Amino acid sequence: MLVTGVVRTVSLSAAQGEYDAVAAAFRTDQTAAVQIVTTGETALDDAIATLEASDGKVLTEQPRTALADAIDAVTTRLSAAAQELSAAESTADSSRAATTLFEFGGGVRDDAKALASVDFAASAGVDGIAAELAAPVAAVTQAMAEWQTEQDRILAERYTNNVHAIGWTPELDECIGSVDVTAHYQDVPTIAEHWSCGGKDFPDDAGTMITLTGVHAGTYRVDGIVAMLDASTHSTADVPRGYDLLYQTCQDGQSDTMSFTALTRVA
Repeated sequence: MLVTGVVRTVSLSAAQGEYDAVAAAFRTDQTAAVQIVTTGETALDDAIATLEASDGKVLTEQPRTALADAIDAVTTRLSAAAQELSAAESTADSSRAATTLFEFGGGVRDDAKALASVDFAASAGVDGIAAELAAPVAAVTQAMAEWQTEQDRILAERYTNNVHAIGWTPELDECIGSVDVTAHYQDVPTIAEHWSCGGKDFPDDAGTMITLTGVHAGTYRVDGIVAMLDASTHSTADVPRGYDLLYQTCQDGQSDTMSFTALTRVA
């Protein structure tokens, strides 16, 4: 009986030694695999953030399309790698539980074999994902920079009008910009300018984007001339309503051709 106990102890000890060696190798491989997948996931998150940030901020969609395709490709591979890591951890958990249940070494050796059979091929396959995404991410980043340069150019060239005061004739006669004349037009939001002081230069083509500074500062879309009134026959009741803002000037300096241009605020 004593001999049997000794053999049993030796058998279990040897099996446990084998298991410990395999478990150590497994953990080394697992740690490396986790690091590879984590690095890939971080690169993927950064790529997705770049793609989202670039929406509407590129001159052509081609770089974004290429990045989206690259993201789809690596997402599939990373998903497989993540499943592989999960399965590997489940195998490790099962083997740790099982080793406490076997008196002889056979069960421990079976667990060692199970651990040794774990393959981290999918995880190894995502090594270098950061490098794969670097080029399409850089292309989108460059495309965004080019878009911003174009926006800066457009903004620099955009017509700008300074609404310098709130008032009426005295302020208009200063001829240093538009004047908020809302109060004069029965609280219809309106700015005005003499034709000779800048009215002739104010854009009235529908769709034109302009910038206002001072009072009513912001970006506006011109919606075109919506009314042409004669000061001798029309009253403030005839001023068109329902617009974010109106720009009024006397065409050619004549009060019988008072134009009202509608403006829609966009920013």
